[in-house]
Amino acid sequence: MLEDVKVMMAIAKSLGVSIKSSSDRHIFNTTGNVAKSIPSDFSAKVRGSLLFLSPLLLLNGRADIPSSGGDKIGLRKIDHHLEVFRAFGCKIIRDKIIADQQVLNSGREIKIWLSEPSVTATEGAMLLASRTRGTTIIKNAACEPHVIGLGKVLQDAGAIITGLGTNLISIKGLSRFKRVEHTIGDDFMEMGSVLTLSAIFNNNIKIPIKKISEYEKIFEMMEKFGKRVIFDNKIIKVANIKGREDTQIEEISSQPWPSFPSDLMSVFIVLATQTNGQYLFHEKMFESRLYFTDQLKSLGAKLVLCDPHRVLVIGSSILRGVKLVSPDIRAGMALVIAALVAKGESIIDNAEQLDRGYENIVGKLINIGADIKKEG
Repeated sequence: MLEDVKVMMAIAKSLGVSIKSSSDRHIFNTTGNVAKSIPSDFSAKVRGSLLFLSPLLLLNGRADIPSSGGDKIGLRKIDHHLEVFRAFGCKIIRDKIIADQQVLNSGREIKIWLSEPSVTATEGAMLLASRTRGTTIIKNAACEPHVIGLGKVLQDAGAIITGLGTNLISIKGLSRFKRVEHTIGDDFMEMGSVLTLSAIFNNNIKIPIKKISEYEKIFEMMEKFGKRVIFDNKIIKVANIKGREDTQIEEISSQPWPSFPSDLMSVFIVLATQTNGQYLFHEKMFESRLYFTDQLKSLGAKLVLCDPHRVLVIGSSILRGVKLVSPDIRAGMALVIAALVAKGESIIDNAEQLDRGYENIVGKLINIGADIKKEG
């Protein structure tokens, strides 16, 4: 189980939720009173702790704003979440949110236009809207696969939702949820990371996938590196594109989903270090995402950090093992891939961050032939 999921489950338990777990199946039940605040030692570990605010407002009428954690990849405000709560008539006083139950259940139409398609802000709005009388319209909504997954859970619980997978979501709420059973979908971050690993190491890794259509932009991006993704009965693998010329600078920009996601920029930068050509990466969302590239330079990568949002990579480079430090989950995975490419031994400190976003990643890499071990 991912370490971040463990923390989220610990938060749920601390609030009064009963959880029974067996293997990869978990049963959640809420009985009795629910606590009004999230323990700070838990909330500081994961940004997902913000998602508990909507349920707390619905159950208690108030919630304390937690000091949320997550990756240090730039300034990550919670303004988008506050936009949502204000749209539902909530009052925000210092670090507290107070809901007006009469407003929440007035049946009036609520319109929310998010200033950016934030995943957690969209999910928070969906949770509130699904238990609020009347119709809620969310514009500029996030549409990642996990947002769709939450929407399907809420639909199964009884909410009427249209527009899942688009930037315009309409929700008609209800006063009580039905029991729901849900299966988690693919993790596109792990899939994309292994895809780049396969592209670097002779295209021979086969990756199981449930729904290919959701990841077309990721597959399309592989073509800029002389690779194409082949689909075969819910299995994907990578193949070379013959006759590719590397005479121009390829630009790779992160965009909100369904375009190329920011979370895969780091591993694709490593792929660029091993591909002939020049690649300009433009990270448009987080101003600290690209700082890890200094560590790629210490391995021997040829690159220039133009500014906090752009890095130019000249491939291909011979990498040699050195001591590294993982600054965040996605950069940590990129450094692991770079270390596997490098000649000689590399040591990655702070690697426990990988456990937050990649389940048993060391064991999985060993299974495909990697020479890697985890210490401590």
